[in-house]
Amino acid sequence: MLRLIASKDLREFLRDGRLPWAGGLIVLLLLTAAAVGWVQQTAVQAERVSGQALDYQAWVNQGSRHPHTAADQGMNVFKPEPPLAIFDTGVEPYVGSTIWLQSHSQGEVKFRPAQDATGLQRFGSLTPAWVLQVLVPLLVIILGFSAFASEREGGTLRQLLSIGVSRRRLLWGKALALGASVGLLLLSGAALVGGLALVTAPAGTAGDVAARLAGLALGYGLYLGAVIFLVLAVSAICRTSRVALFSLLAIWIVGVLIAPKAISDMAVALHPTPSRIDFAKAVRDEENATSRKVWLKNFGVETRWDPRVPLSKWGIALRVTDHNGYRVYDRQFGALWDTFERQQRLQEWAGLLAPVVAMRSLSMALSGTDFSQHRDFSEAAERQRRIIQEVVSEDLIKNADPLGDRHFSYRASPTLWAKVPEFHYPLPRIGFALSHHWPSLVVLAASFLLAMALALVAVSRRLRV
Repeated sequence: MLRLIASKDLREFLRDGRLPWAGGLIVLLLLTAAAVGWVQQTAVQAERVSGQALDYQAWVNQGSRHPHTAADQGMNVFKPEPPLAIFDTGVEPYVGSTIWLQSHSQGEVKFRPAQDATGLQRFGSLTPAWVLQVLVPLLVIILGFSAFASEREGGTLRQLLSIGVSRRRLLWGKALALGASVGLLLLSGAALVGGLALVTAPAGTAGDVAARLAGLALGYGLYLGAVIFLVLAVSAICRTSRVALFSLLAIWIVGVLIAPKAISDMAVALHPTPSRIDFAKAVRDEENATSRKVWLKNFGVETRWDPRVPLSKWGIALRVTDHNGYRVYDRQFGALWDTFERQQRLQEWAGLLAPVVAMRSLSMALSGTDFSQHRDFSEAAERQRRIIQEVVSEDLIKNADPLGDRHFSYRASPTLWAKVPEFHYPLPRIGFALSHHWPSLVVLAASFLLAMALALVAVSRRLRV
C-alpha cells in the first residue's frame, strides 16, 4: 500500500511538471556549484602549497643575517584547503588563509576573500551546501504543499479513508514519495561532490573524507526529513492548497532567511566580542603591564630595552620578552576565541527554533571549514612562530651576547635557518569536528523527531475530510 501511495504521488509530480522543472533547476545549480567549487578549490590549494614551499625556501636561503632581523622578517604559513571545501566554504572567505609569523606578536590571518566581495556576494555564495540548506526545502514545499490539501479539495481523501486506508499510512506513503523525489534528484550531485572530494584528498585521508561524507549524508537526511514532515503536517492542517502554500512559504522565509541572522545577532548580544581596536589595546596594555614586572624582576628596570641593560643580555632579554608575550597572547586570544565558541554553541542549540542554523554548523564542521578548525590552524601557526623565536633567542644568547658592544654586528650562518622546520598542518580528523559540534547533530535529530510527531498528530487529529 505504501508503494502504491508513493508511486501515485510521484506520477503526479512528474505529470504536472513540478518535479522535472523545479527539481531539474535544483540539480543544475547543485552540479554547477560543485564544479565551480572544485575548480576554485584546486586552484587555491595549488597556490597555497606553492606559496608555502616558496616562502620556506626564502627563509632557508636568506643568507648570513643577524637573527633578530631574520625574526622580524619571519615567514608566512598557509592554511591547507580541506577536500570538502568544494561542498561548503564555511567561514573560510571571512577568516582568511595566511598568517605572517613575525617576532614579538601573534599574527592575524590575512587575505579574506569576503573583503573583496561585492554587496550581492555577501548574501551568500553558491555552494552545494547553500543549495541544500536554502533551495531544497523550497523544492520540498513546491512538491508537498498540496499533499493532503489537494486530496481533500478533490474529494479523494474521503474515498481513500472510506476504503480502509489509514491516515498514518497515507502520511508514510506521501513522505516516501517526497523523500524518494528529493533523494533521486540529489544523487547525482552527491556522487559528484563525493568523487571530487575523494580524488583531491591528501594521501592517507580518503577514509576520513568518506566518514565525513557519511556524516553529511546523515545530517542533511535529518534536516530534509524534518522539512518533509513539517510540509506534510501543514498540508494536513490547512483547509486548502493555497493556504498551505502561503503558510509554508512564510515558514520558509522566517525559518531559513530571517531566523539565522536574528539568532546570530542574539548570540553576539549575549556574548559580545571587542572591536579590533579594543582587542589590540587590551593586548598592548596587558603586555606593557606584565612586561614591567618581568623586566624589573630579571634586569632591575621597568622599561623594555632600557639602555641600562647591557647588550650582553639582549638575547636573554629577547627570550624573556617573548615568553611574557606568550602568556599574554594565550590569555587574550584564548578568551576571544572562547567567546566565538560560546556564540557558536548558542546558535547550535537555537537550531531547535530554526534547524537550518544547526545544519549550517554541522555542515561546516564536517567539511572542515568551521571556526573550530580555523582556531586549530591559528594555534598551530603560533606554535611555529614560537619555534622561530626560540631558535633565534638561543643563537643570540650563545653567539651574539658574548660579543658585548658588537652584539648587532653578529651574523648567523645559513645553517641556523634550517633549524626551523617547514610548517606542516595536518587537517583534523572527523572526531575533532564531532567533538566540537555534536550539539548540532543532536538538534537535527530532535528536529526530525519533533517534525515527525507534529505530522502524526496533524493527520491523526487535524486532518479534515
